[in-house]
Amino acid sequence: MIVAFVLVGAVGAVNVRSSILGGAEATSLSKGSDRDIRAHWPPVPPDASANPLGAPPAQASSSTEFSFIKTVGDGADTHPVAWDPCRPIHLVINDARAPEQGDPLLQEAIAQVTEATGLQFVVDGPTTEAPATDRPPRDTARYGDRWSPVLVAWTDPSAVPHLKGSVAGVAGPDGAPFYTAEQRHWVSGSVNLDGPQLSLILQRPAGWETARAIVMHEFGHLVGLQHVPQPSQLMYASSTNRTDFGRGDREGLRQLGDGHCFTG
Repeated sequence: MIVAFVLVGAVGAVNVRSSILGGAEATSLSKGSDRDIRAHWPPVPPDASANPLGAPPAQASSSTEFSFIKTVGDGADTHPVAWDPCRPIHLVINDARAPEQGDPLLQEAIAQVTEATGLQFVVDGPTTEAPATDRPPRDTARYGDRWSPVLVAWTDPSAVPHLKGSVAGVAGPDGAPFYTAEQRHWVSGSVNLDGPQLSLILQRPAGWETARAIVMHEFGHLVGLQHVPQPSQLMYASSTNRTDFGRGDREGLRQLGDGHCFTG
């Protein structure tokens, strides 16, 4: 199941909406043993490591102004469902409706998320795969026996109905099948960006910063952040003049970069 969330508001003089697809439900397995989970996951990829590939920054804030798409555990043992930090997050790019500055815009936004989480991203290259709300986290016919790389699609409302009107982007992660809560983690996902609308934003004063903030917001959802009620944060549900992650955003991202490894 994919749950849609809505971001409505203005960044400067730009009226921007972003509908976010977040928190795709992974399959909860009931037959078999949790020791058999590897039978439901693809083989460990060659670029996986026994240790995290990067490290989140030291805690710089005690802010609680962040929210996760999914958490597991209770009380003091609660932690977010996160990506495996011992593997890079692979991306493929469908640039069918990309703005002229699409590549550097993505690079800057991804670099900000990497800095805040320690998670490493690898762009596998271009794809003709079209965005879809029921995209599987494992597509062996297209990508082989691996988790599907994240699809980053520069697209438009004709292909992604959630982008109708002033919606600028939709994004969210997909989870691995699991027996136990501790096996839950994100393994794939989608980031769909309205190329024509972002092209117009890029032509306006402060357009680069505004467009980058939109992409950063969407990648925040991809790695596991939910909306928050505080307008001081970039993950606030309505756009403001903020163009960088806030203190709460950064603390949430730091925790998302400190997930469990699933390589062993």
